[in-house]
Amino acid sequence: MSRRSLLWLIGVVLLSPCMAVSSAASPEDATPGTVRPSPTADAVLETATPASDELLPDEPAPPGAERQFSTDFSRHTVPYSDILSGGPPKDGIPAVEDPSFVGAGAADGWIEDLEPVVIVSLGGDVRAYPIQILMWHEIVNDVIGGVPVAVTFCPLCNTAIAFEGRIDGKDLDFGTTGRLRYSNLIMYDRQTETWWQQATGEGIAGQFAGRQLTFIPATMISWEDFKATYPEGKVLSRETGVSRPYDNNPYAGYDDIENSPFLYDGPETPGRLPPMARVLTLDLNGDTVAYPYSVLSELTVVNDRVGDQDIVVFWQPGVASALDRGSVADGRDEGTVVAFSRELDGELLSFRSDNDLIVDEQTGTVWNVLGQGSEGPLAGAQLEPIVGVNHFWFSWAAFKPDTRVYEPAGSMQIPADSEPAEADALSEDVASTSTEEAELPAVVVDQLEVDFEIRVYQGDVPLGGEQVLFSDVLAQGKPVVVEFWAGLCPVCRRGLPEVQEIYRELGEEATFVALDVGVFTGLGDEVAARAMIADLGLTFPAGTIADPSPMQTYRVTGIPTTLFFKPNGELYSRDGGLVGVAALREQVSTLIAASEL
Repeated sequence: MSRRSLLWLIGVVLLSPCMAVSSAASPEDATPGTVRPSPTADAVLETATPASDELLPDEPAPPGAERQFSTDFSRHTVPYSDILSGGPPKDGIPAVEDPSFVGAGAADGWIEDLEPVVIVSLGGDVRAYPIQILMWHEIVNDVIGGVPVAVTFCPLCNTAIAFEGRIDGKDLDFGTTGRLRYSNLIMYDRQTETWWQQATGEGIAGQFAGRQLTFIPATMISWEDFKATYPEGKVLSRETGVSRPYDNNPYAGYDDIENSPFLYDGPETPGRLPPMARVLTLDLNGDTVAYPYSVLSELTVVNDRVGDQDIVVFWQPGVASALDRGSVADGRDEGTVVAFSRELDGELLSFRSDNDLIVDEQTGTVWNVLGQGSEGPLAGAQLEPIVGVNHFWFSWAAFKPDTRVYEPAGSMQIPADSEPAEADALSEDVASTSTEEAELPAVVVDQLEVDFEIRVYQGDVPLGGEQVLFSDVLAQGKPVVVEFWAGLCPVCRRGLPEVQEIYRELGEEATFVALDVGVFTGLGDEVAARAMIADLGLTFPAGTIADPSPMQTYRVTGIPTTLFFKPNGELYSRDGGLVGVAALREQVSTLIAASEL
């Protein structure tokens, strides 16, 4: 299908991402909707974040909005100039109300194995929402495990997100406004008519402007995986109360990587990825990361740390694109991506791909893409899901422009119980440090979690020898900045000159040492490391370690990673990836000041 035909189809027939196919009045002619009572839950949960005081000055409401909505448009957190009409009026795309469900056996007659479904599980109640239905309604108002839930999908952004429908003890149910911001669906709640941004869950206009809906983990997987894993699970029925051609896909060809977003009028998309690239996005404690599907499909497993939380991302093939062909089931295989916490029962796990299986390093248990242990010592265990949302890159970048894009060089598998052959070879070459010849320490190093030996490449004078214990480096009395890197790591090549600059400025007040861990990450050996040092003209101390135990202890799950130690061995702070000169300067200066207290 040509691009012109695609735009005509979406713009004329569908009118908006809400997919209205019925004739509807214009926004100006529509009449305000009535407020309906929402489903009730068994208990009141106070989970929404406090109100924000970052309201913008009053300005005229979006054209036609005051005729349709009773929203308090004097309260808003975004400029109304950012909001566009998608074509249909309020509720021109009907949300599914009072949804009915069928069993997996009944649904199997009209859902193909590779079709995507969104699964939500609360209180042991597991439900599947087929994308073939969601793309025509965008919102399903449901009650799961006694909790009011809005299951939402914006086809223009490829975002399937579930929210708890409750704020301040008030149960909410949602409809479509017919408006877009950055091509993304704007919802409204029928109780206060506050407008909500689907991509972020933020109230952007009305009584709850500045408030945040609570995300509920929602995973898009194949129908085949759902019915195999949850044979007793419930499936949203096609009996929605509205007639729609659920067998047909009105978005055929939309997600071509060469396309531009439809009806997008927002910030310029950062060029790190194509605008229509698929990414899994995480936002934890203010740390935002995007994991490109193109990278994940090559790695299968990524161990990472986001917002001080250890996470793992799994990719698995076998899920059709919902936006590719005339029938959802015929879409190309894009796979599925899911994120989980790596902590289980107080233990930290690391994962790897082994002959198309996902295996943890600690026990050898095999895990499925839903985070369930399937074979081995932890069979039957369940990893804790992390809220991650699939986006097109343009969509996420518009709302979170400072996002870190995951790069393969930061991915590593740290051996849990054994050392690589290269590490063994290194350890044979390292002579033990003579404690008899060592000088008495200047400070007491009593907060160090694990001591280790450094074989020095350069900087033996400031470090105290060609083979030194890290505790002896600390005992010199200065704070220590430790950089984990590797000779074939492209991100390290960009980041180490920043370390060099701060070393020139603050190297008299703090000790710097770069530890080459290429042999543990598959990113080079000593030869490659020394070549990078020479290439970049690095002068700060550098060396390697004989085994990965410091990486395990200090949870170094990606490179480059920087650890900041006080002289007593206390880990003061940490950072990962490209930090930037200004941020690194501030971190080292803060470390120096804290060490003087």
